[in-house]
Amino acid sequence: MVALFAMLPTFAEAQKFALVDMEYVLKNIPAYERANEQLNQVSKKWQLRQKPSTQRLQPCIKNHQNVAVPLSRARRKPSGADYAERKASF
Repeated sequence: MVALFAMLPTFAEAQKFALVDMEYVLKNIPAYERANEQLNQVSKKWQLRQKPSTQRLQPCIKNHQNVAVPLSRARRKPSGADYAERKASF
């Protein structure tokens, strides 16, 4: 215990702080710039590929939201008996 208190001042002095301007560093690394540009290109391609699917599904989602009947909590969560009936039917 005494050794712990004796080492306490050295731990306090060992902690130093550093401030790094990551924006400056990353702007000056050409590999980061190339990788970031490639990532942006892949992202744009993916978004263009997904847009038709999203547009096609949007009416289905809206239809489901309009048709779905809001259920009370009791009806949303089946009871143990319901689970037993379903399990027995399989």
